[in-house]
Amino acid sequence: MKTITRTKIYLPIAGMILTAALALPAAAQTQAPFKGTFQGNVTISPPFVTQSITGIGTLVGQFSSTQVLATGPSGSTGTVTWIAANGDTIVTTEVGSGVFVDMAPCQVVGAEPGDTYRKSTQIYTITGGTGRFAGVQGSFTQTLYKDSRLSSDGTYHACGSYSGTITSPGAVR
Repeated sequence: MKTITRTKIYLPIAGMILTAALALPAAAQTQAPFKGTFQGNVTISPPFVTQSITGIGTLVGQFSSTQVLATGPSGSTGTVTWIAANGDTIVTTEVGSGVFVDMAPCQVVGAEPGDTYRKSTQIYTITGGTGRFAGVQGSFTQTLYKDSRLSSDGTYHACGSYSGTITSPGAVR
């Protein structure tokens, strides 16, 4: 009789432990919306493009990023760090391509009537981060509109937005 009682107790306890162990990785992978807007400047020095932007977005709040991307016939590639106002970072890899468009859907600072824009679509894969973003994963698409007219400071003014998903910050701790 004692053997049956132990089996009746141990089996449910083992099931609860197994369920909890399997639920923790699933909770760490909960995806949250990740989107925002930005503006900044683009400098072209072939074979590199440097994007210096500031903006505001979900989960990250105010942020800045300076991206040095290698360019070629098939587009751009690079590793990019996004920096929140408190210094926490999100690290990403980027692949992108661009086309010309007549107008930008955002207000490009310094743009004049009749300016044309280069629309660049960049795909980012989130590979980690620091602070509250340590261990995060996800992906997002950034659409950047660069004024095709060189400004007096030698850069191209730009604006845009991004949208995707990220694992909930702090869920992987």
